Amino acid sequence: MRFLVLLTPTTNWKTDVHFHNQPFMPEHAVYVQEEYNKGNIILAGPFEDLTGGAIVIDVINEDEVIHFIENDPTVKNGVFTYEIKRWGEGMSKFENKTPNFGQEYLDFKHKRQKELGII
Repeated sequence: MRFLVLLTPTTNWKTDVHFHNQPFMPEHAVYVQEEYNKGNIILAGPFEDLTGGAIVIDVINEDEVIHFIENDPTVKNGVFTYEIKRWGEGMSKFENKTPNFGQEYLDFKHKRQKELGII
């Protein structure tokens, strides 16, 4: 199962300290790297404006992602809070998956929307 983890700074975030120098950030980097090395992390990193970050992770179930994120040093020490979202099926450049949306899909969906009285 694939999950998106959104990390948001808390009141323990030091506003006058650069992102990479925040408390427990080096430990966080090593912790995430270890999970990446196991093959579970698909993408991870800070947002460009350094207001938090995100992790895309593949695990067996939601309990595993909760265990992973709740043991993250930045979460355990209140530097980040988190939100977990289950990733649905879709497009993936990494796995060369595409639903091949096109005109046929539009026609089908427009017909269904008309039946539902949406359009």
